[in-house]
Amino acid sequence: MLFPEPDRQSKSFGSRSRTKIHRDIHARNTPNRTAGNSEGSRAMHEDNPAGPDRLPRPRTVVLSIPADREQVVLVRSVAGHIAARLGLSVADLTDLRLAVDEACGLFLLAPGFGVSGELLECRFEEQPASLTVTVSAPAATSVEPDVDDIGWIMLSALVDELTWKAEHDVATLTLVKHLTVRSS
Repeated sequence: MLFPEPDRQSKSFGSRSRTKIHRDIHARNTPNRTAGNSEGSRAMHEDNPAGPDRLPRPRTVVLSIPADREQVVLVRSVAGHIAARLGLSVADLTDLRLAVDEACGLFLLAPGFGVSGELLECRFEEQPASLTVTVSAPAATSVEPDVDDIGWIMLSALVDELTWKAEHDVATLTLVKHLTVRSS
């Protein structure tokens, strides 16, 4: 029973009952945030069978967006969520969000891209020691990024590995961010 029966004589809850109800509900819905192997710590790592000191098992998330700058916010949001779930620091999370923004921008700002309704595909692949983000879209195999452009320079500073490949009329930009587990 979530709420006790009201006092039959007064038809209302007494202040002690309300306080106890509030404490009980709060205790059930609030994880214990103390360090160590508390309930809260255990709950945070329930989906990680390797335990709190290990990175989560590999997962892949794929997001396809229309070639529209307004849609890039979705890619940034997914990147931020994955980075937070992996336990990246705030600085690394911010770097990753900025890197995927720049990666999408390399495609979206290319002359003529998006006029035919192309889709931009963003693939996030979690590995035990890295997060690989692959951004790909239809493009001529002769298309190459300007490695002296500020966007490319920023990308190379924000991630640990950066590669460009264009083949079979698809251009692929791959970003790799090496992961480290934050200590508690």
